[in-house]
Amino acid sequence: MIKFFRKIRKHLLAENKFSKYLIYAIGEIILVVIGILIALQINNWNNDNIERELELNMLSEILTNLEKDVFNFNSKITINEKAIKNNSAVLEHLILKTPLTDTLRFYYARLTGRGTFEPITVAYENLKSKGINIIRNDSLRISISELYDFKYFYVTEDLRMDYEPIKDFHMSEIYKNVKTILETNDNRVAEPVNLSDVQNDIYFQEALKRAISFYQWMNRNYRNGIRENEIVQEKIKAELNRSGK
Repeated sequence: MIKFFRKIRKHLLAENKFSKYLIYAIGEIILVVIGILIALQINNWNNDNIERELELNMLSEILTNLEKDVFNFNSKITINEKAIKNNSAVLEHLILKTPLTDTLRFYYARLTGRGTFEPITVAYENLKSKGINIIRNDSLRISISELYDFKYFYVTEDLRMDYEPIKDFHMSEIYKNVKTILETNDNRVAEPVNLSDVQNDIYFQEALKRAISFYQWMNRNYRNGIRENEIVQEKIKAELNRSGK
């Protein structure tokens, strides 16, 4: 092609047709510019596709992490519900001064819960390292940032700060007033060190009450965390569906 244009130029110059040569030269320049622009456009299109693919992969990873968070939330809720049941049964037993049964011994051995929730943030941290603006949907980008940087705070750090003093009080009263009488690989049984003393111990009963209230409050926060999580999940799924992924 280049040789073809070169021959035309030589022919026009040889015939001293300068005006035609000038028009031809301008046309050739225009063709070169158009070619460059097309190449740049193709390059930009390729880069755009690469960035879009990276964005969608990041969103898929975040979605997977969020789904695992919901599973972990529900596991914590189940554990806390068992702790509420056990503490409530023991508290009722002490207040009503009912006989100590094997079922109550089972509850005495399981008064504590499992602490606080920790979100899986691997995908979000990876996104931040690559630049969060890679997510083009403004609403989705803001929702993801708010969940991880703000809303999750209330079910992690904020909840933990409130939980620590109640947990310490609860645990210290359990250690003082409850003794393990049987512990095997698949079973654990406990009972009061001195039943009559524990029945009249207002501190132990107060520790049980506070633990029950806090586990209930913790579960309310966890359920709210699930709702906020699932809102973001739906937005991510909608974005992935739009892309056909």
